[in-house]
Amino acid sequence: MKVLVTGATGFIGRQLTLSLAMHGYDVKALCRNTDHPCLIKHKNIEPVTGNILYRQSLGRAMQGCQQVYHTAAMAKMWCRNPDDYHETNVVGTRNVLEVAAGAGVQKIVYTSTCGVWGPTVKHPMSENDPRIAGFPIAYERTKYLAELEVKNFAKQGGIYIVTVNPSRVYGEGPFTESNTVGKMVSAYLRGKWHFIPGNGEQVANYAFLTDVVDGHLAAMNNGTSGERYILGGEDISFNDFFKTVHQVSGKQHRLIHLPLKAIEFYSHFEKLKSQLTGLRPFFLPEFAERLKYDQKYSSNKAITQLGYRITPFTEGMHKTINYLQQA
Repeated sequence: MKVLVTGATGFIGRQLTLSLAMHGYDVKALCRNTDHPCLIKHKNIEPVTGNILYRQSLGRAMQGCQQVYHTAAMAKMWCRNPDDYHETNVVGTRNVLEVAAGAGVQKIVYTSTCGVWGPTVKHPMSENDPRIAGFPIAYERTKYLAELEVKNFAKQGGIYIVTVNPSRVYGEGPFTESNTVGKMVSAYLRGKWHFIPGNGEQVANYAFLTDVVDGHLAAMNNGTSGERYILGGEDISFNDFFKTVHQVSGKQHRLIHLPLKAIEFYSHFEKLKSQLTGLRPFFLPEFAERLKYDQKYSSNKAITQLGYRITPFTEGMHKTINYLQQA
């Protein structure tokens, strides 16, 4: 069976193409540059030059494909042109859906994010919970709007389409734009990460890459069209995160608890710097604000309906650190 993966050089997309290839699928790997160093080489993977913003290239890529995994997205913290988020994440997704319908594609899995729910107050969020805050982060806002495109498209029928929502993904893979956890762990291992935000008790949900990829396959095979599934992991505080990295790696570096007010002040300075110079900021105020809240998510629906499995955080971090140390 032929399948197309958009965003095939991304942190999730590249591992997904490999997994599909190893399962015997003929995989078309859509990317803007077929010489990209993150593109995996395999006899069952065919690199295809294309861009989700150009329907012609999408049409060529989807020829003969029965399934599409749409993982491509603008996941950067900052873009020089803020409109790029909407163009890629919303218009690009609409293009994928409409071209797929015309190309005879039977099934689509759309990769969204747990960021569409944003911060949590007390209990972990599940698929039917409403968002409790605004959308100051462009990536989250446009992924939410893209989900609305998918939802409306699914209501029309004709194509089986499922949405998956990974949380903060980590694991064995290169430093792409979305692999922020890997960059953080690598910096700690090299003694270049020096702080923990606030008191370190803020919690985020960490999903192991292999689990997330397996969740994509399960959603394609066992999901219910029109539904969405959180593909998460364990809820871990910053303190426990770095405690685990220390215990697994055997490396102990002194970390300072940096007050959130100081981080917020620095983020405003970085924003001003980028506005005046056009240079990429290291951090932005909307992300500093996010550090005040937990991000807890429940994968119970995926576990029950898809057979989703969560790798224990310590086990996943062992594999991640081994990969980083050998890279």
